[in-house]
Amino acid sequence: MENSVTGRAALRAFGWFFAALSLLALLSPPGATHDEWYHAGSIWCGHGVRQPYCQDIGIIPEYGHSALTNLDAKNCQADIRSPLYCPTPRIGLSRPLVNEGLYPPGFYFVLSWFVVPSADVSFFLTRIASAMIISSVLAVLFWALPQRHKLVLFLLILTSFSTTGYYLFASINPSSWTALGVGVAWLAIHAALSPSAVNKPRRFGAGMVGVVAVLMAAGSRWDAVSFLALSVTLTLLHVGFTHFPNRRRLILSLVFVGVLGFGLLLELVAPFAPLESLRRLSTFAIGQRDNVAFFSDNLLQGLPNALRSLGTVPTMSGILLPEVIYIGHLMILGFFVSRTFNQTEKLQLFGFAIVSVTVSLVIMAQVSLNDNRDSGGVEPRYVYPLLVFLVGWWYLTGPEDLQRRTAQFLRPAAIANVLLFVLMAFTVAERFVDRQTSGLRLLPEGPDQWWWTWMPVGPNVIVLLAPLSLWLFFRETLKLLGSTSLQNEMV
Repeated sequence: MENSVTGRAALRAFGWFFAALSLLALLSPPGATHDEWYHAGSIWCGHGVRQPYCQDIGIIPEYGHSALTNLDAKNCQADIRSPLYCPTPRIGLSRPLVNEGLYPPGFYFVLSWFVVPSADVSFFLTRIASAMIISSVLAVLFWALPQRHKLVLFLLILTSFSTTGYYLFASINPSSWTALGVGVAWLAIHAALSPSAVNKPRRFGAGMVGVVAVLMAAGSRWDAVSFLALSVTLTLLHVGFTHFPNRRRLILSLVFVGVLGFGLLLELVAPFAPLESLRRLSTFAIGQRDNVAFFSDNLLQGLPNALRSLGTVPTMSGILLPEVIYIGHLMILGFFVSRTFNQTEKLQLFGFAIVSVTVSLVIMAQVSLNDNRDSGGVEPRYVYPLLVFLVGWWYLTGPEDLQRRTAQFLRPAAIANVLLFVLMAFTVAERFVDRQTSGLRLLPEGPDQWWWTWMPVGPNVIVLLAPLSLWLFFRETLKLLGSTSLQNEMV
C-alpha cells in the first residue's frame, strides 16, 4: 500500500512533539542537566575563541582545559528536601572546563551557531535548537517510512522515549543526539534497503535521514560509532535474510568478515580503542573484584541498569521521581514487548541477546575505567541509546500482523504515557523552583522561584502546557497511522 502521509501532516504532528520538548526545556534552569556547564562551555567555544562568548581557551593549572566564557557557571547540588540555592557572583564571567577530545566536536559546533550575547537566552535557544533538529529528523523519517516502519517508530517513541529520553531531548547534552542517531538511523537504513510499497523519493528520503542521524550520533559521542556499527550490522543481516532467504550462511560469513574489518579500523583510528577497553575488562588489581564477580554481576545487572532510564532524569542534583513513573513505563514497555513476540523469527531473540550483552560490556568498560570495577552500574544515559535501538529492533522483527496486535492498545498507552509525563514535568519543576515534597501542589512563582525573568508566565503554566502538547502529538500521529478504528476514537 502506498504511503499516504504528507510531509505537511508529519511536520504538524511532530511540531507538537517539538513544542512539548521546548516547554520541558523551560522547566530546568541553566546548569541543571548532568555536566551541563561543561557542555555549555564547549558549545560557547564550539567555533573557537569568539568575543564575547568564548574569550580564551587554554590549560590553567587550577582549572584544567578550560575557557573564559560569559557564563555564571557553578555546579549546584543539594539534598532533595533542601532548596537548590547556589548563588554565583553574577559577574557574567566564569571558566568552565571545555571539550578537549573527550567528545567529538560536531554537536558543539552545530549548537554554537545559536549562542547570543545573553547567556540565559542562549541556554534556551540552544536547547530548543537541539529539540527542533531532533523533531525534524523524526518528522521527515515518519513521512518517508513504509507503513510497518511507521508503526515501529511510533511504538519506539511510545515505549522508550520515557523520562531520560524526553529530558535528554530537551537538553544540551550530546547523549540526546546519540540516543536519536543510534535509536532511529538503523530504521531509516532498513526502510531504504527493504522491499516495500513506498516510492523512490521516499525511499531516498529515508536513506538521507539515516545518513543525517548517523552523522548526528557520530558527532556527539565517540562510543556512538561502535553502537552504530552494531545496529547497522544487525540491520544489514535482517535485510540480507529478507532478500536472500536461501543464502543465510553466505550472508553470515560476509557480516562476520565485515565486523572484523570494521573492528580493526576502529582500533587504528578511534580515540578510544575497542581492544584496549576489552583488555581492561579482564585486568584487576589487588582489592578489586575478580573477573568472575565482575562479569557475572554486570551481565545480570546490565539490562536492568539500562531500564532505569524509564524512571530517572540525568540531573546534576538528584531528583527522586515518583516510583509510579518507572513502574508505569516498565509496564507499558513490557506489555508491548509481550504482544509483539515473534516465535518464528530467530533474529528477534538473537538481536535481543547481542544488544543485551553489549549493554553489559559498555557498563563494565565504564565502571572499569572510572570506578575501579566497583558495583552499582552507571548513569542510565550512557547505555540509553542501545536500549532505544533494542526496543525498535524487537518491534521490527515482530510478527507480520503487528498492526492488528497493537492497534487497539496504542491510544490507552499514549494516555498513560502523557499522565506519567505530567508527573515527571511537575517533579522536575518542583525540585528547581523550591524543594521536593513527594506530593502535588501549586508551585510558587516568585522572583526567587523562576529562572526565566523574561517569561510572561510561570512554571505552573509550563507544567500544564508541556503534557498537552505531548498528547496532541500522540493524537495527530495516531491519526496518521491510518487505523480507522483509532480515528473513530479520537477526541
